[in-house]
Amino acid sequence: MGIILKQSAKNLFTTYLGFGIGAINTLFLYTNFLEQEYYGLVSFLLSAANLLWPLMAFGVHNTLVKFYSSYDSKTEKDRLLSMVLFLPLLLALFLGSIGLLSYDLILG
Repeated sequence: MGIILKQSAKNLFTTYLGFGIGAINTLFLYTNFLEQEYYGLVSFLLSAANLLWPLMAFGVHNTLVKFYSSYDSKTEKDRLLSMVLFLPLLLALFLGSIGLLSYDLILG
């Protein structure tokens, strides 16, 4: 079996396994162990996280994939990796502080 076919089979297996675990969680475990209000809260939080993640990541994962191989020296690669790590952290801290300061306004 070729390396591409072997990696594709492993990827397919892990993807189906992940979907299966997610389906068991959503269909059976959440509904049996959580009350109706908490099930709705968990569903909302998971949906909101999936919608906000690309915005919070600020596109740095695509930047890393595209530009990492174009740098030659180790210092340039280290600077890119540092930027990729700290830019989303700074954005999250900024948005978190705005949310913390305007908590009462958001609740109202």
